[in-house]
Amino acid sequence: MLITAALAGAFFGASAASATSVIDGSCASITTGCLFEKNINSSNSGNASYLLAQAAFNTYNDTHPGAGADITLNVISASDDSGFSGTLTGAGGASGTWSLPGFLVDFVAVKASDNFVLYKITPASSGNWDTFLIPYNQNPHALSHLVFFGTRSTTPPPVPEPASWALMILGFGGIGASLRQRRAAVTFA
Repeated sequence: MLITAALAGAFFGASAASATSVIDGSCASITTGCLFEKNINSSNSGNASYLLAQAAFNTYNDTHPGAGADITLNVISASDDSGFSGTLTGAGGASGTWSLPGFLVDFVAVKASDNFVLYKITPASSGNWDTFLIPYNQNPHALSHLVFFGTRSTTPPPVPEPASWALMILGFGGIGASLRQRRAAVTFA
């Protein structure tokens, strides 16, 4: 009985210690970035699930309402996923850019070292990233990966209006007509 109680205590203690959490005092607002302990990925299960970060922020926000409203993370992809369809510059460094065409990203998590920072951004399909909010001594940590949250973009590509097409066709026609016109021979008396 005593052994069972000790094993249960060790199991539950280890599980609580491995939970994702917001580092207190490092989250004035989700729009400027909130620093979390542990890892984050695009999986909906496991000890690095993005759902743990969502729950940790929403719990933190209960006692720190200035951090922002409760969040719901809708995972799109992570830069280290095998099917990642975006582009990433600066991989292995401390800053760079990202692009995820066809999606509107409203949250991005930047993972480096033993921590990650979660940012709420204006929905966009591209942006910049850096690891400067993740604590370091002299040199910023190199990027491990990014995790993107948002929705598929429903904005169709721009198509010129019929009036624009008509003006363009008339313009090409006018240029063509002026090139085909023969000049009258000029004679001097």
